[in-house]
Amino acid sequence: MCRRITCSKCGRPTWAGCGQHVEQVLGGVPKSKRCNCAETGMDSKVKKALTQGWLSRIFGD
Repeated sequence: MCRRITCSKCGRPTWAGCGQHVEQVLGGVPKSKRCNCAETGMDSKVKKALTQGWLSRIFGD
């Protein structure tokens, strides 16, 4: 399940989790107001760490 978080770089709303529930957790936030750091490459490592499951963190990809 996904959850809403705040980006540590830009302070805008973004998500963490499996990626299948993004619109449910960010549905009230216009796309123009959402974090786009991962799309611009500035925060892709942080986004991966936040969205990676706990088993992947333990055992690796």
